[in-house]
Amino acid sequence: MSNAGPYSELEYLILAMVGEGVSSGYAMRKEMNRMRGGRWSAESGSVYRVLRRLEKDGLLSEARRVGVPNRERTEYELTRAGEALLDSWLTFPPDRTELGFMVDPIRTRSYFLDRLPHAEQGRVIKTWLQENRRFIEDLEREVIPLGSKDSPLRRVAYRNLLFLAQARQEWLKRMAAVHKSATAGHSEASVAPDA
Repeated sequence: MSNAGPYSELEYLILAMVGEGVSSGYAMRKEMNRMRGGRWSAESGSVYRVLRRLEKDGLLSEARRVGVPNRERTEYELTRAGEALLDSWLTFPPDRTELGFMVDPIRTRSYFLDRLPHAEQGRVIKTWLQENRRFIEDLEREVIPLGSKDSPLRRVAYRNLLFLAQARQEWLKRMAAVHKSATAGHSEASVAPDA
């Protein structure tokens, strides 16, 4: 066992899924696609690379191969070291750098919104508000009921994405208000007499 570490969120996610009985790469990709809002790749190459690394590091072992020849699927199980690492990951809180890693494509774009003409900025913010509203509606319709067959704690975990989207909507409303007040100031400045 090399236990190379440190491990990424994707690697811990895969360890946790194996611990929950989601034991093949294909099943993991399906589950990851269902867990909307993740920042991990559900591409088969990513999942299988992680599985190989975790197995090499002695955290997973091959449990069995099922299926027909040339179409077999490998199923994995946690080793004792994998169980211990997973329990440690679940028990200890994330550090501040992990907590600060909140990817939001709208926030990233907003840093550079001043590059656009003022009128275009307002149109863009309005579009972001509309798209985020649709996203919230999709979450309310699809994600929350989808988690209803899960444990109460898992249902609350699914709601996190909804809460983040709702907070983004409030932030976007604030951005629109700031833009509107800047528009009023921009208009007054354009008609103000020269000094």
